[in-house]
Amino acid sequence: MSEPTKPQPSDLLPKYVVEGLQKQDSETLRAVAHYAQELRVYYAAQAEVDRTAAADTHHIERATADELAAKAQKKGIPEDVADWNTILEKGVPAKASIVTKAINDNQYYYFQWREGNSIKSEYLAPVGSK
Repeated sequence: MSEPTKPQPSDLLPKYVVEGLQKQDSETLRAVAHYAQELRVYYAAQAEVDRTAAADTHHIERATADELAAKAQKKGIPEDVADWNTILEKGVPAKASIVTKAINDNQYYYFQWREGNSIKSEYLAPVGSK
């Protein structure tokens, strides 16, 4: 039987987290995974509570996938390049506009809207993805 391959950590993980995890036994890692999953669910639920409160406070009408896809189509953005589930989970409102942002010499489409005194945005797709 061949030796197992050690997994490579995501670049998103801070070095101190990776180093700490690599020192743990399998039982502790199982507990960490369980906690991380519960924490992820908690943060998602809290974000939904925050979005609902913001919508109630600012009377923001959340958009449907069809409404957002229609806006994207008017800009020439194909419907199949966007992750609509993620966009809807983020609570993009019906009044959101589509803007283009330049990041590291690349162009991206974002939905953008105002919530109170803040401007919010949510990634849509790269420019030119047809």
